[in-house]
Amino acid sequence: MASKFVKVLGIVFLILGVIGFVFPMEGLFHLTPNHNVIHIVSGIVALFMSSSEAKSILYAKIFGAVYLLVAILGLFTHEFAGIMFMVATNILHFAIAFSSLYVGFKSNASATAGHTASR
Repeated sequence: MASKFVKVLGIVFLILGVIGFVFPMEGLFHLTPNHNVIHIVSGIVALFMSSSEAKSILYAKIFGAVYLLVAILGLFTHEFAGIMFMVATNILHFAIAFSSLYVGFKSNASATAGHTASR
């Protein structure tokens, strides 16, 4: 489950990063060049980590925690390190954070339960 989730996340982030350079989206979401680079790097790392379930679980947990911190930061500032925090951006960051954390911890629990049951 985690591997598929992280792979899809990686593809979406790569596409979003590239599109952000072509169409900066200065409305609902404000994608700056720094934001686009972060999306591209996140996508590349996600695709690399999606090669195994264990790596995917680790990525989902770390990525979810980082995105949760970014979402919380967005509640207190409008801009940080060249990233613009709009209301829609914050909502999306929280959604990505919670879904990543869910997949990371749910997959880890499932893997542990399956491993324990097979002994």
